Amino acid sequence: MRRIAAPSFIKKADRITNVRHLKGIVDEVELLYMSSLYEGDEPDPAEVEALGAEGMRFNVHMPYDIDLAEKANWAVIERYAELLKPSGAYTHTIHMQEQDLFFENLSEFAERTAVPLTVENSGDDADLFGRLRGIPVQICADLGHVIHYGGDAGRLLEAYAAEIGLIHLHGSDGVRDHQSLVHTDKGVLKTIMTFSEAHQVTVCIEVFEEKGFLESLDILLSL
Repeated sequence: MRRIAAPSFIKKADRITNVRHLKGIVDEVELLYMSSLYEGDEPDPAEVEALGAEGMRFNVHMPYDIDLAEKANWAVIERYAELLKPSGAYTHTIHMQEQDLFFENLSEFAERTAVPLTVENSGDDADLFGRLRGIPVQICADLGHVIHYGGDAGRLLEAYAAEIGLIHLHGSDGVRDHQSLVHTDKGVLKTIMTFSEAHQVTVCIEVFEEKGFLESLDILLSL
């Protein structure tokens, strides 16, 4: 079964408006909570309860503006996960860091809290995925980043097939990523969609405006 997700901000509106708009268009929504240091971006209990009542499948992108090599900052992740429970999200995505302390803190947090986590390559750092082995988390393979930096998306999928729990996908115009998939080779896209169907892994089109998102969705649905 093919499962495609959209980010919670493709329209210039709040999360609940976007989720209601996306019903019937996609199978899942990625709830974006990107900036823990920005006043007002912490999950609002009333909004989260309303999101949970929509009957939509969710994954969550957690804040990436904090240094998770600092143990104390994991309290932010724990607080967000607790506040977001009513959404019913099946996983919470964090950005991978290269420091040894990041992996130590991640392992301790995952084992202590049992919060379901996917760990994402945030740039040209997918080579670090091997360091996640033995930690009770899954991989969020941001293949948009892999392609943007000249990597082989198919090879990464093959190497970590059993560990991938979520895929992020977006195009690159050679300068910027998070662009329409019109820029991405259709053979590569077909490889990704074949993998996602075989392994029952959601592909989230991380394009943050409606025109480019819908263009990208049409491309994937045509494969």
